[in-house]
Order: sequence, then structure tokens, then C-alpha cells
Amino acid sequence: MTDNKKSWFKQFWPWFLIGLPMVAVVGSVNLLITAMDNKPDMVVDDYYTKGKAINHDFALINKAKELNISAKIQQTDNVLFISLKGLKDKSSISFSLYHSTLAKRDISVMLTADASGNYNFETDKDLNGKWKLRIEPFDKSWRLQKTVILPSKTINL
Repeated sequence: MTDNKKSWFKQFWPWFLIGLPMVAVVGSVNLLITAMDNKPDMVVDDYYTKGKAINHDFALINKAKELNISAKIQQTDNVLFISLKGLKDKSSISFSLYHSTLAKRDISVMLTADASGNYNFETDKDLNGKWKLRIEPFDKSWRLQKTVILPSKTINL
């Protein structure tokens, strides 16, 4: 009889049994690193202050209704043409687009009226998706706000 005893480290089964848990450990560490690098943007630390700010937002939106301020927005590719009705003067406005899930895609700019009294917003960024659109004057005395899905031909606020 021949003795075919191999050392344990030269056999298949010990390495297979060691490899299964090692794959799980490497996968878990990889998942942990990915989760730490991609924290969600929607988590709010100070929810009480955020709740008070929402009440203030409603007051600004109601103020725009009292003043009969409305907006009509038309989109052509990545250009938005904004026409405001009910304004006494055509001063600068703050125009903001907040992405529904990705804060790094948020856009906030100041716009001035052109010769015809309308405002134009042009960007090279992709505007497709769900956005919270917000328009307010420089002094933040009123606010128009609506959740929209772009692209859209016409948006009424």
C-alpha cells in the first residue's frame, strides 16, 4: 500500500472552507466602505428647526397668493423661460432647482429680467428628473414653489 497523505495546506477542502468566510468578510468591508462614502442627503439632523422653517415657507407661499403673483415656465432643451405675473417691478429673483434625492445636483442662481421683463435660465447640466422648483425675490418677501418633473413643455406656478 502506498501512503498518499498530503499536508493539510496542499489539499482543496481546507482552503475551500477558509475561503467562504473570507469572501464574506471582504464583501462586508467593501459594503461598509461604500456605505460610509455615500451617505444619504435626505437625513436631517435638526428636524425641529427644519419643521419651524416649513411653517415659515407656508407663510411666504401664502404671501405670493395674496399678492396674486404667478409664474409660467416654458422649457426648451436645457433653457427655462420664466414669465412672472403680478410683480410691480422686475427686480432680480432667486431661482432654485432642488433635486429630489441628490443634493449635489441642486442649482440656485440669481436671475435678472431681460428687455421684455422675462427671466431666462440656461444650464449645461441635465435637468431630467424630479425637482422642487422655487422662485423668490431678492428680499425673500414671498415664494413660489412647486414639485415638477422635467422635461416639461409648460409649468404653471
